[in-house]
Amino acid sequence: MDLYLVRHGETESNKQKRYQGWMESPLSERGLKQAERVGLFLGGKNIERLYCSDLKRALHTARAIGASCGLKPEVTPLLREIYFGRWEGLTYNEIEAAWGEDIKRWFDDPFTRAAPDGETMEQVCNRMLAFLDQLAAKKPDCRQAAVVSHGGSIRALLQHILKLDRDSFWDLKIDNASISMVRREENGYRVIYYNRVDHLKTEAEEELPDGI
Repeated sequence: MDLYLVRHGETESNKQKRYQGWMESPLSERGLKQAERVGLFLGGKNIERLYCSDLKRALHTARAIGASCGLKPEVTPLLREIYFGRWEGLTYNEIEAAWGEDIKRWFDDPFTRAAPDGETMEQVCNRMLAFLDQLAAKKPDCRQAAVVSHGGSIRALLQHILKLDRDSFWDLKIDNASISMVRREENGYRVIYYNRVDHLKTEAEEELPDGI
């Protein structure tokens, strides 16, 4: 099975650099266009199943994909973003002003440390792996599926599959509306590519010479 892991389109909170977590924030105008372009790209990939987080930014992105693929998104909270607890809706500077060194310690080790009342990245990764296990058990014959999730969640899953040191976690860049593809094989999952964004360019942008 090939899984296309899609991060939702840009939101208004992304533009403001706020920690969204489970907080709802609508797609921006740019995010809506990004979702449409993801849909156009995946519309030619023979997608058989479409899954998404139950947070609205993921659902709205998935609906754009579904419009191109002729599929209705199947919603699950297992695909949610990391829960930031009391940091939700705040910027880095606001968090730093109220929690001092806590945010810096979290960046040093997000797998075992959490925001106040929040989740660790290890918990997020376990949720994502639980989703993969359920998918393999319930849809063993599915060959192509699209999964709309979030930057932290996709990053945590890719770090696990790639078996990277935890120090390398922040090196994995996952942009809004990017696509990462993993393949389920006999001995587990393999990353084919990650953070693909060429589908987001318009024809006019693709025709520009290098350096413009």
